[in-house]
Amino acid sequence: MIKRLYPLLGGLFISVTALGQSSNDALLYSPLQPHGTARTQALGGAGVGLGGDYSSAHINPAGIAIFKTGEFHISGGVGISQNTSNYLGNAQLDNKGNRSNFQLPSIGLIMATNKNSGSSTWNNITFSLGMERLANYNNEIVIAGHNTKSSYSDRFVDDIFDGSSSTQALGSDLGFSTGLLADYQPTTGNKEPMTLASPSRQIGGLTEGIQQRGTLKTEGGMNEYTFAIGGNYGDRLYIGASLNLPSINYKESLSWSEDDASSNKGNNFGYFDYYKDLKRTGLGVGGKIGILYKVTDHFRLGGTFATPTWYSLHDSYSSELHSDIEDGAGEVISSSFDQTQGYPVEYDYNYTAPLRAAAGASYFFGNLQEPQSTQGFITADYEFVNTPSGKFRMSDDRAGEKSLNDNISAVYKSTSNVRVGAEVKFMAIYAVRAGFASYGNPYSDDAYNAGVNASRKVYSGGIGFRNKGLYVDATYSYTQGKDRYQPYTVYEAALSPAAATLDYTRSNILLTVGFKF
Repeated sequence: MIKRLYPLLGGLFISVTALGQSSNDALLYSPLQPHGTARTQALGGAGVGLGGDYSSAHINPAGIAIFKTGEFHISGGVGISQNTSNYLGNAQLDNKGNRSNFQLPSIGLIMATNKNSGSSTWNNITFSLGMERLANYNNEIVIAGHNTKSSYSDRFVDDIFDGSSSTQALGSDLGFSTGLLADYQPTTGNKEPMTLASPSRQIGGLTEGIQQRGTLKTEGGMNEYTFAIGGNYGDRLYIGASLNLPSINYKESLSWSEDDASSNKGNNFGYFDYYKDLKRTGLGVGGKIGILYKVTDHFRLGGTFATPTWYSLHDSYSSELHSDIEDGAGEVISSSFDQTQGYPVEYDYNYTAPLRAAAGASYFFGNLQEPQSTQGFITADYEFVNTPSGKFRMSDDRAGEKSLNDNISAVYKSTSNVRVGAEVKFMAIYAVRAGFASYGNPYSDDAYNAGVNASRKVYSGGIGFRNKGLYVDATYSYTQGKDRYQPYTVYEAALSPAAATLDYTRSNILLTVGFKF
């Protein structure tokens, strides 16, 4: 894989690889959202110092050792995401993206051996097997603006010099096939490639610039399949470990259009529409260890450590270009499949996601010896994520690997995430819950971040019903935050457009049904 370094503001560099991997991809594998059952999500995702819920297997595996009976649960829900963009000064028109999807956030089985009940013995060993969706990729970003400096197709010209035959099949080859790219002969020297869509093209003529519109649709998710084991010593000390196998299924569809902003029909550019699709699949392996301790019946402390997760990933790309250069031929279409004998452009590589560590505490109030009385708890977690330690591994491109990993170290910083939740239970069977989560800004450089604080806040609430054999929990959560989207960069940094800023919100409605046995 061959890449080019694109200098950005403040001297920072972002690497755009030949097949599209970039330092931005690191965030796909470091979720910025609560996950788990409806009960856990209602508590803001907190659970390191709590236990007693299936989601403990994915948060702090020691927490499953609190179970002394078996249970099975399944969760379902709907997620609705919205983005409002500001690109090149346009925050009014063609700037809203919306996406909704059904999701299966959690399904799992708990199996417990309840052998003893002493204060100095191993009272039970508990096992769990199940899945949780750690990240939901369903989203849509829409941007539009008036550009007087550059075109998305300028990156096709850059790729002629620094790309590979595979990446050129996705862009520059299509440009030449449709006439959007052409050779320019200066008065002295050799011919130079140029794009007819760029306001900065060598022949001039696009005096009023171009109108740009882009839509990026993503779908899929990261599901973590987990086997966990926990032990209960004396109903005070709980320890646990888990083996985690995350699965990546990610699809990305980009639709990008540019039109001549003038009414001039003789300047050799009318419009082009570019479509690019990516399908990414992958499997990973990692693990967690955890501890939970009952200091008193009313107070618990917990801690967990997650190893780095090692991923093996596969990307598959295709693209299509439609253009009209006002030469009388009308719209001309070319596909990457025409350049690759009908095959997609593919690449295999590896990524190591960063380690995580978390600590939590819970305080229980009310008369815990009287089930019919009103009682409850408050719980809180602190999580540390070493985001800059994420690393790409590319066996056939060590130089590109180093460049990407250097960018990750420069662009990201370690983050602190805080999650808090509370539950009040009354009449022994009904519960009301509320939660809050704050995920820290992962970006380290304000210039790269376009001045955006990309932290996220999550507000949640829910209700629950539990009897001896059945429980039902319902939750609503609302996420809000800001982010940035850089549609493209070009070799001449001054021609790269400023990143679009995004206001992001997401609503989740979730229901969990469980059966005890």
